[in-house]
Amino acid sequence: MNYQWIDKFRAYPKFHALLQRAFSSEIFKRILRGSFWNAILNFFSKGVSFIGTVVIIRLIGKEAYGEFGMLNSTIAMFGMFTTFSISQTATKHIAEFRDLNRPKAGRIIGLSFLFSATLGMFIFLIVQLTAGLIAHNSLEAPHLEGSLRLMATGMLFGSLNGAQYGVINGLEAFKENSFLGIFLGIMLTILKIALTYWFGFFGAVLGMTIEPFITYLATFYLIRKLLKRSHLKILFRGALKEYRVLFNYSLPSLLSGMLIFPTNWYTMSLLATNKAGGYDDLADFNVANQWFNVLIFITYILVSSFLPIFADLWTKKQFYKVNRIVKNASLAILAIFIPISLIFLVFGESIAKIYGVEYTGVGILIFVSVFTLIPQSLCIVLNNVLVASGRLWTSLSVFAAWSVTFIAFTFLLLSYSSMGLVIARLIAFVLYLVILFSVYRSYYRKSSLQAQTI
Repeated sequence: MNYQWIDKFRAYPKFHALLQRAFSSEIFKRILRGSFWNAILNFFSKGVSFIGTVVIIRLIGKEAYGEFGMLNSTIAMFGMFTTFSISQTATKHIAEFRDLNRPKAGRIIGLSFLFSATLGMFIFLIVQLTAGLIAHNSLEAPHLEGSLRLMATGMLFGSLNGAQYGVINGLEAFKENSFLGIFLGIMLTILKIALTYWFGFFGAVLGMTIEPFITYLATFYLIRKLLKRSHLKILFRGALKEYRVLFNYSLPSLLSGMLIFPTNWYTMSLLATNKAGGYDDLADFNVANQWFNVLIFITYILVSSFLPIFADLWTKKQFYKVNRIVKNASLAILAIFIPISLIFLVFGESIAKIYGVEYTGVGILIFVSVFTLIPQSLCIVLNNVLVASGRLWTSLSVFAAWSVTFIAFTFLLLSYSSMGLVIARLIAFVLYLVILFSVYRSYYRKSSLQAQTI
């Protein structure tokens, strides 16, 4: 690629030297490629999805949206940790072996697909068996039982999608994934709005059920093309030989998911069943949380290519390069999210009005939710180092501390309704960051000293 445009900045010697040093680094260019294409994907798909959500909120009303958000959270509790566990495993090991040992990479892909299908079916059956109990006792909304069973079908395909996205990220096929994601984001958002318009609340549920199934079919088509281009094959025969991968990586990731998503669900259920406000308060929280979920894509854009790169550098014992990336990424996160948080502090109430007059007073909730992105984003960067270095059991321990903190402070602050919940989450992420940073510093110093003695 031609970088002659850099010479236009010769009048600014320091900036010119910085650009030359950055674009002469192969690692920087890999990060830039991954971040660029993920930025394109998230800008369009998340933006379209955000608009679609606003339309759906207006179509079904406040209380129904509170119930809809609780359904999504419940399904996420059961389904997302399956996606989380296998996706990271596939990404790390395919990035590590795609060139060095293609048969091994093929077996890991096969194992990933088998594991995600088995685990997804197991969780699907659990939801079908317990849907009545959850709807009646946990959600205190018996009429949601049928919707919960229906959405569990989509959760099954979501589990399979986790393995597929792990393969895509491991191959660093960010460009192809971006084009596919943009197309799917637009088409599926239109479909979900249409179904909600025609069938109301049931249409919204049906749209969320169909979405992962269509995504699975389109992503599988892309996977086949990528594997052919990379001269890789999905090898089911001999896949169980790689069982250690499941224990060392998938199992701790799975257990982490079993802490993260149930914690989010449980704290939301406490708010939903709180006699003071119930599902109205949950609707307020869901509006604030929507901005949290929309803006976190900035962090994921930044770190999208970190895991395969960190895995590569850690294997080569180039720890100083890992630390340099961590420092620069942390500075970038602060430079991005501090101004964004200030914008929401000033204009949060005006932003809340786009949802309707029922959401007056939610602006401060949105601000606190957005500000929480600062400690969470820093945690995502540091946790990628732990995953890349194979320390997933340590990562699990830190997640446990986050979970306990979040639940404990939710109980303490529940009298403040939705505001108590967003503050409890902020406190939990701050403590999580402090512990994670201490662990990272310890491992980094130890690994650097070991490398120097070799």
